[in-house]
Formats: sequence, C-alpha cells, structure tokens
Amino acid sequence: MFVVVISILVVLVIIIVVAAAAWTLRSSGDKQTDKSDKDAQDAQAAQVTQTAPADQDTQAAQEPAKELVWRRFYGVNFVHDDPVAPRKNAPDGRVTFAGDTNSVSQCQEWCEKDPSCLGYTYVGNTGTAWANQCYLVKSYGHGISLQPNHHSGWKYYV
Repeated sequence: MFVVVISILVVLVIIIVVAAAAWTLRSSGDKQTDKSDKDAQDAQAAQVTQTAPADQDTQAAQEPAKELVWRRFYGVNFVHDDPVAPRKNAPDGRVTFAGDTNSVSQCQEWCEKDPSCLGYTYVGNTGTAWANQCYLVKSYGHGISLQPNHHSGWKYYV
C-alpha cells in the first residue's frame, strides 16, 4: 500500500514538472525582451504583495504612454472559483464577465479598452455552460488554476 501511494505521488510530481515546462515554453513566445521579462516579473512580485485598494492606484500609475505588452498563458485560468456561475461577475467585483466570444483576441481587446482590467481569461470550447466566455481580472486577489481550453493574458506597461 505504501509503495502504491509513493508511486502515485511520483507520477503527480512528474506531471506537474512536465506541465510547468510546457507552460514556460509555450508562454515564452511573446514579444518581450529579457529586460522586459525581468521588469514584468519584478512588477508582478511587487503587485502580489499589495492590498486590494492599492491595486487600482497601481494600474492608474501604469501610464498608457508606455508600450503595452501582454504575457499570455495557455491552459491557465486566472478566474478559478471567482465567478459563482457562468456569465456572472464575482460578488466583490474582482472578476467581471465581459461577454460571449469565440475569440481569444476579442477577449484581450476588451481588456485593453478597460483601464481597470489587469488581465483576462478566455474559456474556450469546453462543452460546458462556461464555454466561449471572457472574464476580466480587476484585482490581484484572484484564483489561478491549470485548465485545458483556457487562455489568459496579463497586461504590462514597459
């Protein structure tokens, strides 16, 4: 019995490592230099430590005069457990339903046009009530999970 549990744990660790490597390789194709990657990581680390009221101040401080770049994540859901039902906003407003669409680029465009949007998650064709929907992330306190047919993006100004 102990051997079976250890074997299952080893398989899970291997799956996580392979998923992380695939995610890193797939998301590294964005148009960002090494410097902007480092700046983005530093900014993200700083943003995680901030509280919700400071989130909007931080977004406002990111001047649109700078170049907007996107960090895209494939198979990642930025809004896990935040909307309580399909086509609904999170009760606290940190995630909002943007609309139904068949396009990841449309979801990204909606986020670009919304100054309070920090990032987005597009739910692809999952065969569920959540399929082909776009959600906008408005706060750094959101749930994240790895899920197939989910495409997410995060705004950075460099």
